[in-house]
Amino acid sequence: MRALPVLMYHHVSDDREVTVSQFEAQIKFLKENGWHTATLDEAYGHITGAKPLSGKNVLITFDDGYADNWICAWPVLNKYEMRAVVFVTTDRVTDNPVRPTVFEGAPSPDTLRDERGLSGFLSWPEISVMAESGVFEIGGHTHTHKDFDKRAEYRDIDGELSESYALIAERVGTKPAAMAWPWGFYKKGFIESAVKVGYKMLFTTRGGSNFPGSNPREIARFKVKCGDVRWLEKRLKIYSMPCIGNLYGLLYGLDSKLKWTLLRLLGKNGG
Repeated sequence: MRALPVLMYHHVSDDREVTVSQFEAQIKFLKENGWHTATLDEAYGHITGAKPLSGKNVLITFDDGYADNWICAWPVLNKYEMRAVVFVTTDRVTDNPVRPTVFEGAPSPDTLRDERGLSGFLSWPEISVMAESGVFEIGGHTHTHKDFDKRAEYRDIDGELSESYALIAERVGTKPAAMAWPWGFYKKGFIESAVKVGYKMLFTTRGGSNFPGSNPREIARFKVKCGDVRWLEKRLKIYSMPCIGNLYGLLYGLDSKLKWTLLRLLGKNGG
């Protein structure tokens, strides 16, 4: 029984940990080595056990809805006929026109400068092209992302989720099946709110394996923080194995918590 590895990206840009050429090398590797990029429906059938997938499958996700997901990642995925999901923070999505991609001569964005500005995020026209192409499915990431402040509490989680869900349904034309929690932060009550709104798949930032019979409301992912293809290949193998993947994810999570605690004790910013 194989588990379904779920990749978590944020940026694909030449000033980030995964550059455009590295991302293309990763996607080319997946394509040439027989990896199938699952849709959300396929992932749901596999995780719930209703329709387990056979062969080598992976689900690719992007968080936040940064502009480089269109400018840099979309043309690569489209070239290799691979699919992905982008979880958008709807308050940051603009109505700006479609921008040229790197395959059309556009430069890789300066994401460090524009990351929090509106120019650093996708527009609804770009999202429409991404969705209509069949390359990207669109999911939610709350409406405000807590204003990108890790210390801020959601004032109205029901409103956050329902507004985001409604905007995606209206602007994309299909109801979103899934959402990802910003920074992986959620309380148990949040899950009930998300399901009530209409989401059937909820994604965490916790490492681990997703195998038939696991929980579609607490889907594990691993962050792609290295552009090296060999690094990705090793982790795909790990997270394709249910027991090994869960153990590795647990140990990695404990290691991250220890690092975070140490940084706080030292008075440094661990974000």
